[in-house]
Amino acid sequence: MDTLPGLSTRPLTEDDVAAWWRLQDRAAGVDRPSCRDSEDWLRSVLAAEGFDARRQSVAGVDATGELRAAASVGLRLGDVSQLRLVLDGVVDPAWRGRGIGTALLAWGRATAAERAAARRAELGRQVPGELQVWVEEGREDLRSLCERHGLRVRRWFSTVRLDLRPGPPPARQAPPGFRLLVLEEAAARLGVPFEHVDEQLRGVHNEVFADHWGSQPLSRADWSAFVTGSSEYRRDLSLLVLGPDGAIAAYADVYAHPGDWPALGFPQAELGHLGVRRPHRGRGLATLLLAAVARRAAAAGMAAVALDVDSENPSGAVGLYERAGYVPVVSSSLWALPV
Repeated sequence: MDTLPGLSTRPLTEDDVAAWWRLQDRAAGVDRPSCRDSEDWLRSVLAAEGFDARRQSVAGVDATGELRAAASVGLRLGDVSQLRLVLDGVVDPAWRGRGIGTALLAWGRATAAERAAARRAELGRQVPGELQVWVEEGREDLRSLCERHGLRVRRWFSTVRLDLRPGPPPARQAPPGFRLLVLEEAAARLGVPFEHVDEQLRGVHNEVFADHWGSQPLSRADWSAFVTGSSEYRRDLSLLVLGPDGAIAAYADVYAHPGDWPALGFPQAELGHLGVRRPHRGRGLATLLLAAVARRAAAAGMAAVALDVDSENPSGAVGLYERAGYVPVVSSSLWALPV
């Protein structure tokens, strides 16, 4: 990158992770996001397979050496039919209003175009791609910036939350022939290595979400880095439902982000994925999992369970969560530009 107004630039490195987190923390004091990245998450972004920090990240440093701006453009290796190039950037509140955000967005557009071209060459075919920027409710500055630079809203999402403080929902029984297992205990109970269960779970996830808007299969590397291998993933709260044939019929992935709790004022679990394989839908497995996750989260000291849901999901997910007692707390939009 040539320039960020008033700052020197270079790629991000692992040595920047602590400063990057402090920068995000300063920004969070003004922007009040509903969730924050942990240092481990930022480290995993830089270490992700296929991510070239020299070309896909930028750090803006002031004369004292303090990190004042940072951005990355990510692309998951599993993106094979549509390339989702996600720009994630932050500017120190004390340095806003100087054109740094505009410069980061311009850098992101150029970087996304370069990375998309390289990925198409690797795949040996033309694949549609787009630069994506997530904008949470209340970020009018970021919304305006996206709009001025030609990005448009592609989808709306809601964060919904179930308050556990009045007490968890009643327990539900699995349908005949189905068995509910805690992921942490599943491998031992089945007499197989965890890696075996984990790979089956990845396959089920990719199958379940194949028909969801914007979804692409997760590679083994990305699954390990960002799902079950994440430091904030909770195997003790994540669940599997085994069908009559002994294979995974449904599952729930659960996380906990302690860095978000001080701002929330209470500990919260986050439901990352909830999936039921098509042959087993209509049997109440999703409702079974929602109740079981809530009860285990409450037993673990959580005051709430939250999740993000596609507001236009045609599968009826919004109604499912509403019936389970979840209520909307914040909305966000995905802005995109073809590259």
